Amino acid sequence: MCPIATLRFRLPEEQGEFDAARLGQAALSALWEIDQRLRSLIKHGEPSDETRRLAEEIRAMLPAELLEA
Repeated sequence: MCPIATLRFRLPEEQGEFDAARLGQAALSALWEIDQRLRSLIKHGEPSDETRRLAEEIRAMLPAELLEA
């Protein structure tokens, strides 16, 4: 039998926390897509030096442990 986890929130007081939990997978997916687009630009595109630097800085800001989840 698989373990089951239940999250409980006191609404409306904890609406922000509820929304974060509910939308977490969508946020992770969006971060992964952004990372992949930047990686592709750096690896396969021909960005200017400034664009390359900015893309690398943004990728460095993305927590690796989130992208591996």
